[in-house]
Amino acid sequence: MYSLFLDTHGSEIIVSLYDGLNCIIKRQESEYSHAKFLCPMIDSIMKDNSVSFSDIKEIVVVNGPGSFTGLRIGLSVAKVMAFCLKVPIKTVSSLMACLVSDPLDDKKIAAIEDNKGFYVCVSNEEQYVEDLKDFSEFRIVPDKLDVVKVLEYSKSLNPVDAHLVRANYVKKIEAEK
Repeated sequence: MYSLFLDTHGSEIIVSLYDGLNCIIKRQESEYSHAKFLCPMIDSIMKDNSVSFSDIKEIVVVNGPGSFTGLRIGLSVAKVMAFCLKVPIKTVSSLMACLVSDPLDDKKIAAIEDNKGFYVCVSNEEQYVEDLKDFSEFRIVPDKLDVVKVLEYSKSLNPVDAHLVRANYVKKIEAEK
């Protein structure tokens, strides 16, 4: 039985199958073409590894913050698959995914910049700030995911009803300021 992992929050698409021991990962740079690549990537990784839809036990999807269109595409596919396959779906913040992916155990922060500020995560607390001056003692982690670490972290998360899965858009937070 496999966990299917989908990440479309940035310019790189990540699709992965994980059985608790082995992690098979496909990555694709996709500036503005997530809709073109995501479903064929899922099909390819499953066919190449002789995995059928009945082998999927859960779906783990990154729900942002990140690219508005990228998140919509990834979350739509994840929600439809979870609903049709009748499997649980779990969402992971892109900021938390970056924090758990980073190998160093120091004072660290994940940050995504938009045109008026930063969406940040420190120790599982997310917030919107206008600048990073209050976080000068923290090291900013790279926006690079270690898929196995993110999937292991997702074991601590509760599944969400597929109908209630929502994207976490940077622009939405900015508008609510």
